[in-house]
Amino acid sequence: MDKHSFRKNTPTRRIDPVVKSKYGDYFDLLREDFLKRCGYCDSFDLRRDNDFEIDHFVPRRVFSKVKENDYNNLVYSCKSCNRSKSGKWPSNDENISVVGNVGFIDPCDNKYDNQFYRDKDGEIQYETEHGRWMYLELSLYNPKHSILWYLEKIMKDIKEAKMLADIKPDDIKVIKGLNALLLIQDKYLNKLFNIEE
Repeated sequence: MDKHSFRKNTPTRRIDPVVKSKYGDYFDLLREDFLKRCGYCDSFDLRRDNDFEIDHFVPRRVFSKVKENDYNNLVYSCKSCNRSKSGKWPSNDENISVVGNVGFIDPCDNKYDNQFYRDKDGEIQYETEHGRWMYLELSLYNPKHSILWYLEKIMKDIKEAKMLADIKPDDIKVIKGLNALLLIQDKYLNKLFNIEE
């Protein structure tokens, strides 16, 4: 079986950011700290600023004492993962995120990476029983995640092909290859934007 690491880098929240009164004001800082990727599924935010939100790791909906603007409780999240996670919190204690193999691991914790991998098609798979629980609760089986994984690879290849085309503008093979990549990109973009939430 072809296994790829779930993500290249574990996000790290900055230490002691300037305190802001509204959690939404942290959007740009979180986007930077999470490397422009969803903390939960690792999808990159391909022109999707509008499709990304801020999740409260410990849900405020369930625990009203949780501070709305506590930076260490915020996760840069795609809408798909944020909506899937919603107010779920298996323990009845805001300080306990995991009970046995049930609960959420903070995506900034290195243990999060050990729960998942990507298969040869870029689909997220779970590695552990705890990972299985999060996989189901976060809907990590959503095809958008693998489509974005492919798109990121294709976009990297397009960038390289454009650089090669600049060096060899008269090379028919290079131009045909670039055009083929652009068509593949269009196909995946259409797939991405035609999936119902």
